[in-house]
Amino acid sequence: MSGFGSQLKRLGSESLVYGLSSIVGRLLGYLLQPYYAHHFDPAQNGVQSVVYSYIPIVSIALYLGMDVAYMRNAASVQDAPQRERQRAFSMSFGMIVAVGGAIATLALLATQWLAPLARLDARAFRYMIAIVFTDALLAVPYAHLRMTNRPVRYGMLRLVFVAVSIALNVALIGRLQWGVEAIFLANLVANLIVLTFFLAEIAGMFRPALLRVRDGGGGASWSALWSYALPIMPAMLAVMVVENGDRIVLNYATDKDVVGIYGFNYKLGVAMLLVVQMFRLAWTPFSLQHAREPKAPQLFSRVLTGLMLVCATVFLGVSVLLPSLASIPAVHGYVQPAYWLGLPIVPVILLGYVFSGMYAVVTAGLYIERKTRVLPWIAGAGAVLNIVICIVAASRWGMVGVAFATPAAYALMSALGAWQANRVFPVPFEWSRLAHLAAVVTALFVTDRWIAARGVQPLSAGGLALKAVVLLGLPMLLIVTGFFRRGEWAAIRSLVPWRGATADA
Repeated sequence: MSGFGSQLKRLGSESLVYGLSSIVGRLLGYLLQPYYAHHFDPAQNGVQSVVYSYIPIVSIALYLGMDVAYMRNAASVQDAPQRERQRAFSMSFGMIVAVGGAIATLALLATQWLAPLARLDARAFRYMIAIVFTDALLAVPYAHLRMTNRPVRYGMLRLVFVAVSIALNVALIGRLQWGVEAIFLANLVANLIVLTFFLAEIAGMFRPALLRVRDGGGGASWSALWSYALPIMPAMLAVMVVENGDRIVLNYATDKDVVGIYGFNYKLGVAMLLVVQMFRLAWTPFSLQHAREPKAPQLFSRVLTGLMLVCATVFLGVSVLLPSLASIPAVHGYVQPAYWLGLPIVPVILLGYVFSGMYAVVTAGLYIERKTRVLPWIAGAGAVLNIVICIVAASRWGMVGVAFATPAAYALMSALGAWQANRVFPVPFEWSRLAHLAAVVTALFVTDRWIAARGVQPLSAGGLALKAVVLLGLPMLLIVTGFFRRGEWAAIRSLVPWRGATADA
């Protein structure tokens, strides 16, 4: 087996390739948030924030867990004849088309009853269902690209979606002066265009005749598909509630103005979202492919430590520099003033993404050993905690209190997930080192907030100098306090593509 350094380099490079499209796409997409905040008041912006909070939750009913189940089935038949790989694709994609399509149709027919329950108007609700269904149609083809190691095509199609979406947003809102529904129409059209680019892959893999398969005959089977997908669905639903429950509760507990302000500042955590998302895209196939190697547990342990180190750097950088960026007159004046009231929630949002990345790593053993039946209970516990905190905090502590619901829920889920996964796939995670890292970052973050509380202006020469000291303090304190182990600097250097060297940690 190749050393940890080369394996981590592969994970890092695949994360980078998968993530480049997400980075460029998300950055361009999130640049639209100030654009929306310039054109729409918080109440109008609240409508699109609510719709995009519901979309991940509604998608569970239309995805049916088929994208993840397909990857697991595809991994089991990756060395089998083409017919078996087509069978795995056909079952997953066909299920979304048939069952997901039926659910979407029923939802559209029931719009007049369902839209008021969601506190949305009928047009916004119909757009939401259409977007979710077209997203679902793309899920298995995208998963197929990931399982066949085609990150470049994956990235290009993601960028096509972003380019079309942004162009339509600018044209419809900036030139034609459309309202919020322009955002939804742009999303829907972009999905349909990407779907046309996938027609070749779909035509090459989808075989309706292969849907008639007997269980127990070898290869992909319905029982294996559903035994993997069914437990994942409630787990994924609970995870989506954790990630979006804050805005949904605010939608019912407050008005659209508060939701719009909260949603705008939530999106300012884009840097951490990008880190975690690009990691997850590469992590799922990587963990499944390396699961049976002798030193896989040690490798997975190093992965978590490395991910948390990257997240710590991003957390501190965004938390320290964002107040200065928001104070730049051109930036501050472009966005309607009310939106900046939610700026204090951003570090909390970043923390939520950190714990979500941890949850993805520590639960890998459950997917590897097909012990996914415990996932609904783990995620369900997080969802309950999330909703309880949101409901209590909405009336007592405002937006910042509500924001803490997500990191609290993910922290609980990470603890429960690590406990359960360790029973079937033990991994020696470096918890003491992670606590060490957290203590250093917390001390630096508190120092930055203490400086701000003393009235130091974020754009002053002294303020910028102090922020630079705080940021440089992270690597210095980690070195001085003995965080890094022997050989790790060589491994870190090996991850830099242009050095061309590899090293075992």
